[in-house]
Amino acid sequence: MSITLDPTTPEAQGVGTRRSSFARVPAAFRLQFTVPSAMIGVPLVVFFGAWAVAVGIGHWVRYLADGDPGPGYTGAAQATVWALAFMAAYSASHTFPFAMALSYSRRVFVLGAFLAFAAVSAGFGALFSIAILLERATNGFWAESYSFDLPFMTQNAGVAGAGLLAGALCLAAMMVGFFWSILYRRVSLLALWVIILGLVALLAVVVMVTTQNEWWPHVGDWLAAQSSYSFARWVLLLVLGVTALNYGVIRRAVPTV
Repeated sequence: MSITLDPTTPEAQGVGTRRSSFARVPAAFRLQFTVPSAMIGVPLVVFFGAWAVAVGIGHWVRYLADGDPGPGYTGAAQATVWALAFMAAYSASHTFPFAMALSYSRRVFVLGAFLAFAAVSAGFGALFSIAILLERATNGFWAESYSFDLPFMTQNAGVAGAGLLAGALCLAAMMVGFFWSILYRRVSLLALWVIILGLVALLAVVVMVTTQNEWWPHVGDWLAAQSSYSFARWVLLLVLGVTALNYGVIRRAVPTV
């Protein structure tokens, strides 16, 4: 026996049917960009500002050397990564209460934040690659000052691999920043410091055990064998783990303003 619905009924037209919670993911994605300066404006200022300072220092060193001091490599590129990590923590702290007030599920909020951070990280990776090409075309802006064209990122995978690794590292930093912000809402301040000190102690034990057993040469060999592509895969696996951890923590986080 078959039942045929009248096409004019609400059931046949889909009226009154329950929407999937994932339909709100695009809105949760846009929520992270409610204040564009947080995710776009400030990081861009840091990106170009740190780069300009590094180039200026390169010209100054070249002038003091009164000749050709050779290529200089700076860590200016990481300034944007740290800025985005802070902005991700800030965004999580300020958008989480609004997401709960708008009846977003915690799963939708975490997924929307992850996609927003992934989009920003992809943009950073693209800018990183473009910056490498600019530094190569201008010989480090005529000062042999390199903030992006770093040999350990480009020698095994080229410009594209360096951009992919930069984007993956940026995403990892943002998700870690997001984690600490959400964890602060999940536990007390005292418990947060206990966790931080516990992680520091664990890291110290790992360093001591590695040193005692003389494993550092093996660690160095493993790192030397990695390309930007393979290292990016390891970083992305870490990102997936931290994202799952974020969801586990946020399930019981309190959305206070």
